[in-house]
Amino acid sequence: MDRPDETGSGAGPTRGREVTRARILASARELFTDEGYGSVSSRMIASHAGVNVALINRYFGAKRGLLTEILREDGVFPGLIEGDHDTLTRRLAEHAVSRLHGEGTALQRALDDSAGDPDLQAVYQGRITTAMIDPLAAYLGGSGARAHGSLVAAVMLGLSRVRLVEGATALRALDRERLTARIEALLDLCLEDFTEPAG
Repeated sequence: MDRPDETGSGAGPTRGREVTRARILASARELFTDEGYGSVSSRMIASHAGVNVALINRYFGAKRGLLTEILREDGVFPGLIEGDHDTLTRRLAEHAVSRLHGEGTALQRALDDSAGDPDLQAVYQGRITTAMIDPLAAYLGGSGARAHGSLVAAVMLGLSRVRLVEGATALRALDRERLTARIEALLDLCLEDFTEPAG
């Protein structure tokens, strides 16, 4: 149950809620990773976390809310958008190729296996803007930042879709460095100015 922290401090109930919330998130992350998103119920998460299902609904709204929070904490491109502008497309290309090869966190791989789940698709669709396009646009800045961020997201999502739909077997058979360079070149094109050339 959600109990106040027993340290005697004045912030006990708030601390107790934070600990309970963190325990629920940790249980959900572990179960989603081990069992796959579609195989895990809110009841399973509650049992694993040692809480009542009502607390999951209170803190997160439902299982989908838990996944949304986990993805918000992890981010879509953890650590890739920050850093030198000149190497952004290289970092993104390397990330894309690593994902084509099935690399990534255990949670990412487990979510890939559940990609057809409607809840998971809805969460991902909601995150495209807030976790990918908006941060890219803010990072890039300038008048075409939103369009540039959208184009980069389209390439990255397209690669991800190919991997999920058909396994990207042909892409994975290519030389990894050459594939990375090709994707980097595509992303560089996405960042070129949209201004009309002087004619």
